Amino acid sequence: MKVINKIFWDTDNISMITNHLDADTHSHLMLQLFVGIDDYVKIIINDIRIKCDVIVVNKNVAHSFSAKGKLYFSSIIDPTSVYGKKLIDKMGKRDFLIYDQIDTYELSRQVKRLLYSTNVEQYKHFYKYLLNCLELSMYKHTYDERISSIFQILDTCKCTDHSIKYLADNVFLSSSRLSHLFKEQTGIPLKSYIILHQMERAFDELFAGKNITEASMIAGFDSPSHFASTVKKMMGMTVSLSLKDSEFLKVY
Repeated sequence: MKVINKIFWDTDNISMITNHLDADTHSHLMLQLFVGIDDYVKIIINDIRIKCDVIVVNKNVAHSFSAKGKLYFSSIIDPTSVYGKKLIDKMGKRDFLIYDQIDTYELSRQVKRLLYSTNVEQYKHFYKYLLNCLELSMYKHTYDERISSIFQILDTCKCTDHSIKYLADNVFLSSSRLSHLFKEQTGIPLKSYIILHQMERAFDELFAGKNITEASMIAGFDSPSHFASTVKKMMGMTVSLSLKDSEFLKVY
């Protein structure tokens, strides 16, 4: 069986077309979308076995999934993004949201075309179509300007200082006040969001050709083992497995 693991890296989501995803039970701060291409999505969420065409798993919800050689599309979505916030609003306090009225034939057709393409615009066209299928209007969510500043600092940082005090000083707040405001505005603890940012930066470096030690140090982790344990905890799989036979396309 040919291993397929094509990864699309965007500013607010990481998507993949894969027959190789094999994640033990885990939870993370991101929302995760699964679309069955060769078969139904068969996933375990909080010990409940679910079979469907399209499903979104809420943040911090325990789940496990194995592709078992079948082709799937999956997207890990930043919950602070425009459509991440919309998905959270749609789900409310539910652990997951099943979409059972989507034309999966057309979705599958477009996904399979992406397998043989490196055209960024084609991917963006597909993702826009996918968002329409999920009924996610691109409304703009407004954050407190100090929280928006934190996003900007992290997006452009060189990963030399990830302390909450450093971020708080930049927006003229105390560490405790910033932590409270960030959680209130985003629903995510600031400390956890910083770790997520570091993990994204490390993978960015890995896909650029750095080894695990170099990538983890650049991203500000204490050690390669700290990075590895974070990935295992948040993704349910090892760093090496997530990189195995992967093709990477940056789409921003």
